[in-house]
Amino acid sequence: MQKLILAVLLLGIIQPALAEDKKSVPTFGDWGKACEKGMADDKGKQGPEVCYIFQNVSNKDNGKLVMQMRIGMAPQNGKPVLIVTLPLGVLLPPGAAFVVEGHEKEPLKLPFLACAPEGCTTVGQVIDDKLLKAMKKAQKAAVRVALLNRQVLTLPVSLKGFTRAYIALNKK
Repeated sequence: MQKLILAVLLLGIIQPALAEDKKSVPTFGDWGKACEKGMADDKGKQGPEVCYIFQNVSNKDNGKLVMQMRIGMAPQNGKPVLIVTLPLGVLLPPGAAFVVEGHEKEPLKLPFLACAPEGCTTVGQVIDDKLLKAMKKAQKAAVRVALLNRQVLTLPVSLKGFTRAYIALNKK
């Protein structure tokens, strides 16, 4: 349930952040950091600010966004949580997998939470200490997902600047 709450918070804030992508955000290599006001509750009380680091991956041929990666800190335990949004047309049952260079035998499984016109978003998954350490050491990672035709698509993720972005995320 707590993962779902963080996923909803990050889902709710990522669309405005992308819509305002002209707005300057701090960057760390290939990663950015954004903070947004939390969603208001049913009584209109503003929720706490939510910060996350992100990387958007675009198609090199046409510039279209093909993946959004966001890492935020779970409010209940301070652990990093990864959420990925991919385009419509992915095969939902197997989910996606996040694989870090040098850590290929232990991919982080990313089940899908929901699909909307913007794409299909995974359930927030906690990044354990071992994977976090691997991400800080590696230069690259990938997200693997099956398409409707069962073809596996591997989307590259740069880890250039990840450590600096993660440190900045923890400083708020």
